[in-house]
Amino acid sequence: MLNGTWDTFLKLLRAGLWEQDLRLSAMPDPGTWEALLQLARSQSVMGLILRGMVHLPDDQQPPETLHPELLRWRKALEHTFERHAQVQTPLLEELSAAGVHPVVQKGSEAAKYYSFPALRQVGDIDVFCPEFELARSLAPEARIASDGAAVFVRDGVTVELHPHYYDVHLPLSRLPEPGTPCGELLLLSAHIFKHAIGAGVGYKQLCDLTLALTRLDGQYDKAELQAALQRAGLLRWHRLVCSLLVEDLGLDPACCLDGFRPCNPQTLRRIIREGGSFGKNHRQQEREKTPLQRKAAIAGTFLRRLSFSLRFGARETLSTLRELIRGNLQLN
Repeated sequence: MLNGTWDTFLKLLRAGLWEQDLRLSAMPDPGTWEALLQLARSQSVMGLILRGMVHLPDDQQPPETLHPELLRWRKALEHTFERHAQVQTPLLEELSAAGVHPVVQKGSEAAKYYSFPALRQVGDIDVFCPEFELARSLAPEARIASDGAAVFVRDGVTVELHPHYYDVHLPLSRLPEPGTPCGELLLLSAHIFKHAIGAGVGYKQLCDLTLALTRLDGQYDKAELQAALQRAGLLRWHRLVCSLLVEDLGLDPACCLDGFRPCNPQTLRRIIREGGSFGKNHRQQEREKTPLQRKAAIAGTFLRRLSFSLRFGARETLSTLRELIRGNLQLN
């Protein structure tokens, strides 16, 4: 993919993220528009790209031949968001009525930071359940994933009930309270790391963290977040991901930790662009492999990124690998 196309993609993404008017230096040709939409699909940010297009002047709008596809995407995103809400609300009520104290995680919760939440591309509904065994008993059809989550489908929507709030291998007593602003920021940052060292992560998750850091600035103790990141061995990682958010997405450095000093995020940028959101760019090839081949491919990805992973989060890298190996052995 040419750098010029990536540059245009990021300009549209920032325009949609911050709701800012945009004029491109050159009008994209039809082939470039197709490439931009492909990037939006692979990075799971079609909604933000659609918002970015709204902020283009009339003479730089996409060609009319693309209008039907753009309209289909907008309607599909809004429909999916509504369907998730129709599942999530009664699910939380059911869990609460049974004595569970559910806390929504990641995507569904991050959508509240967007100017147009319905255009934030949603995936699964992730819910942390402190009373995990009780929550699991309410969904006897659920399968147990390798990370310990109980996974089931309700009205066409995948739900994951989690026994842990964080993608961090520390006792909860040493981490911020789940669901608090500080806790949510730690969760989002650590979640990006977990996927960056594995199958892949996309700009969607980066936009979540960018907006959360912006909207929550001044509502939490930055020293508390820094201390939690330090205990988890992810402080260096957080500096790296924030450097990318500043460069690519326009995050105000003042919203980072106190004393923030940017570093070169090129390696992380390459991981994001090559893999796409949760490895979408490789998923077609993976579907053609046997389950054993897919597991081998995932292991190969972990090994190829091991030097990066150990540099920016050695403790979490080793713990994650140990957890995945144990989970897959138990499932076999």
